[in-house]
Amino acid sequence: METQLDHLKIPFEFFDGIDGREYMNDPHYYDDKRARELEDRSLSPGEVGCALSHSAVYAEIVRRGLPWALVLEDDAILHHDLPGVLDALENNILKQGDLVFLERCDHYRWGSKKALLGDFALVEPILVGLGNNAQAAGYVVTAKAADSMRRVNIPVHFPADNWGYYKGLVHFVGVVPSLTLIRQNTSFYSQTAQGERVLSHRNSILTYLWYGFKVYTPVGRFLKHKAKRFLGRE
Repeated sequence: METQLDHLKIPFEFFDGIDGREYMNDPHYYDDKRARELEDRSLSPGEVGCALSHSAVYAEIVRRGLPWALVLEDDAILHHDLPGVLDALENNILKQGDLVFLERCDHYRWGSKKALLGDFALVEPILVGLGNNAQAAGYVVTAKAADSMRRVNIPVHFPADNWGYYKGLVHFVGVVPSLTLIRQNTSFYSQTAQGERVLSHRNSILTYLWYGFKVYTPVGRFLKHKAKRFLGRE
């Protein structure tokens, strides 16, 4: 990661991740009962540590008074146009309260696409939730969004990339094409990685119905996690 950021001339600092194993039995930091109610399962130590780390980053953004920040996980692969996209966001588009998905945005509102830089465009995401609409390997968060989000998942009761729980608190924006500007390096060891990221099918009614079933219904989430366990991805 350091080599990539130096090459792209993006100023950065590392934020030490939190080891979720140290907090699994502390009800101030992890609420297993609520996690099981919301996710139909217990969270893994990796998921708890990841969620705590992201919440801590939001708190740090607010503490320092930063107008916005690019948040990257250590397994992110960065496109060479990332600095230009960030400049375009900062100079013309970014508004306080925005959270911008840079890694993935498969489902978005028709007619919302706005040119950003080269082949990249800004869109209005829909069906924001866990899974193939967005992940947490790379995104931009403004100070207002960070302030709204920093205490929502403390104690942790959902994974860091289950963005649907922040609806109404932030304004979601996405960059397309998906899995291009930032993507996850699945060969890099991660406690939360769940296999190769693949692009979802083109927007269609059937896609929306299937996505909504597996993300927003208890039966769909239960079957999804059972399938992941069977395939050894959880």
